[in-house]
Amino acid sequence: MAFACLATSAQALAQTAASSAPLPSASGRPMSIDFANDPVLTLARQHSGYEQFREAIATAVERHPGTAESAAGEDEALAALEEARAMGLPSVDLSLTSYRVISREFSNDPDNILERSRPEQRTDAILTVQQTVFDFGATARRITAAGARLRSAGADLEVAADRIALGAIASWYDVFAFRSLVALTEAFVASQHELRSAVEERIRQGVSAEGDLARVDSYIAQAQSRLARFRRLAANAEARYAEVIGSPAPRIDRAPIPAALPPTRDEVVLAAEASAPVRSAEAQSDAARDEARAMRADRLPQVAVGIDAGRYGVFENPRDYDIRARVGMRYRIFGAADARAEQGEARARQADARAQRIREEAGRDASIAWSDLKALQDQLEALEASYVANRRSRDVIVERFRVARGSLIDVVDAEDSYFEAATAYIQGLTELDAARYVLLSRMGRLLDTLHIDTDQLRGEG
Repeated sequence: MAFACLATSAQALAQTAASSAPLPSASGRPMSIDFANDPVLTLARQHSGYEQFREAIATAVERHPGTAESAAGEDEALAALEEARAMGLPSVDLSLTSYRVISREFSNDPDNILERSRPEQRTDAILTVQQTVFDFGATARRITAAGARLRSAGADLEVAADRIALGAIASWYDVFAFRSLVALTEAFVASQHELRSAVEERIRQGVSAEGDLARVDSYIAQAQSRLARFRRLAANAEARYAEVIGSPAPRIDRAPIPAALPPTRDEVVLAAEASAPVRSAEAQSDAARDEARAMRADRLPQVAVGIDAGRYGVFENPRDYDIRARVGMRYRIFGAADARAEQGEARARQADARAQRIREEAGRDASIAWSDLKALQDQLEALEASYVANRRSRDVIVERFRVARGSLIDVVDAEDSYFEAATAYIQGLTELDAARYVLLSRMGRLLDTLHIDTDQLRGEG
């Protein structure tokens, strides 16, 4: 009879944690346990291959519709920049018209020189070239604003890729954690059934009362409830993984721990203030400011020059044409220009305030992520100490039961505490790992860490 609550889960953890060593049964020397070989604690020293992890996350980013959406938005911004630049170039219009008189009649036709000189049919070609030569910088401001919007769209693509990558990492860790917890709980349920058999035997021997059997049954029911919950969560995690990554979840271990993170909160906040969301908001603010200046310039006179060339009777006569040069000034004194300029200035102030808010939020979120990471590191140390203490306590109680025929219910309680400590340790371990990647995301360094090149995600533009 095995009294170790997780003694039968060696094969299950071998599949989820790549550990070939069986989980330990109760030791005859509880105070001399070698925890260096403990399979649960060994999880903290085992990782999946970097390329396997990076490829899975990169695949999720590349195939996600959100990436294509952001890439198309950048293409649109690029086209808008080209449109703004085209406004500074000459505009050329070519028109071709042709008519044929079907019927006409004038009462004074002999004296109507104009109508008598009009041909029965004629084809005219008109070429117009116009160039704005002075508009107080309105066109240049709009070009600058379009360039800022293009920078914002590029940063938005990074934001989308970062968000998708972080979601894929969360899916990876959910699969790893819940598969491990399912394996632990299955082993715990099996151990409880073994204990029930032991209680039945003790009842037959007259050592235990029949009431002990009901108590063990309640423990088994509770363990089966835990198992059902973890199986449901594992199935949900695997479904999310398949949806995000695009393939069923294989056997996976912990993701590799990223490189050393900044040691101080100030460094983290400084990095966050240069992250993609902040750069996007600042570029939008620059664009709104330049657009407001362009609207103010629209209230001032604009000077344009042009050439009009006409060829009349293209097919009907050899050389009827005229060419005219013109210079014009347009100055709209009344109208909605002032109101539009005021709207532009208000939008510029709004965009500037939004950029300031996002900058502060980015710094605050990064600071919180840094604090969470430090707290989770301390928590994992406490959970490890709790696991060590619970395993040693379990072994002491089992050994006492073996040599002194103590209470079997004490063994059940000890195993339950041991199971809870193992579960908490695995959950704390995955939370700590996830917190590292969350901090990288808040700092704007997640894509660089995973070597995901956003240039390869860009659209057709």
